[in-house]
Amino acid sequence: MRKKIIYAILVLSVLPFFTLRTFGQEVTKITPYVTLQYLKNSESKRILQTTLTYSKNRMEIPLQGMEISLFTGTEKKETIAHVVTDNKGIAKFEITGDTKLISDKSGAWTFTSEYNGNDSIDAGKSEIVIKDVNLEMSLTLVDTIKTITVKATVMENGKEKPAAGEVVKILVPRMFSNLLISELTLDDSGSATAEFPSDLPGNKEGNLTVLAKFEENPVFGNVEKSETLKWGLTTDYSVPKSHRALWTKTAPKWMIYTLSVLLTGVWGHYLFALISLIRININAKRKAREEYKI
Repeated sequence: MRKKIIYAILVLSVLPFFTLRTFGQEVTKITPYVTLQYLKNSESKRILQTTLTYSKNRMEIPLQGMEISLFTGTEKKETIAHVVTDNKGIAKFEITGDTKLISDKSGAWTFTSEYNGNDSIDAGKSEIVIKDVNLEMSLTLVDTIKTITVKATVMENGKEKPAAGEVVKILVPRMFSNLLISELTLDDSGSATAEFPSDLPGNKEGNLTVLAKFEENPVFGNVEKSETLKWGLTTDYSVPKSHRALWTKTAPKWMIYTLSVLLTGVWGHYLFALISLIRININAKRKAREEYKI
């Protein structure tokens, strides 16, 4: 009887640990973030880009190798693709002429990116509504004045209408980011004009890329037009062989002199310490001979 009581007490004492472990596993299930973006580039290629990530220790960590389904339509959805995320948690799909898209009465498309989840990751989805826009850009040079003209139109009920009141950014790609030249608000005719700066550096031939873009527009998404031409100042970033700098193979003279002095001081201290040890050893032997008259 006593053994049964002890056994029951042991079972009851161990049971809470299994319960807590199971509860802890349920709490640590990942809640992902699903984003969906639309891009129409200069070649009029339409691309859907979806991203799957989660947050840990205030860091955004990508989820790689996850299958995401892309849909079109609202009430009646149709699958247009199944894509898999890369090592950055990004998956892309190009909309071609064979892709069947469902539009509403105004001609807008509704896209949905949906992740079904698994045992360790919750499900998630993102939705955007995009209206197709035709963005045009023309670059003219009269005397020394460089002018950029942009025009945007949309199709509504089979008719072409100007995209009045929308903002188009004029950008020039630089090494780390895009340089903002101007923000243009389209007038009632759907067009706007800006003067391009004449003191902007280009490459060796003076070429640079001018970019007109709807950036994160709530109606059109990301739509851009670009053109490369000789509108920049000619620049030559090549360095002569005799030039000394931190980024060249030959270091500056001041650095060589400073390093030589520092190394001389360090090795001088080592040499001084070694000589001092030898002298101490010699003096100790001499005193021993004098004391014991060896």
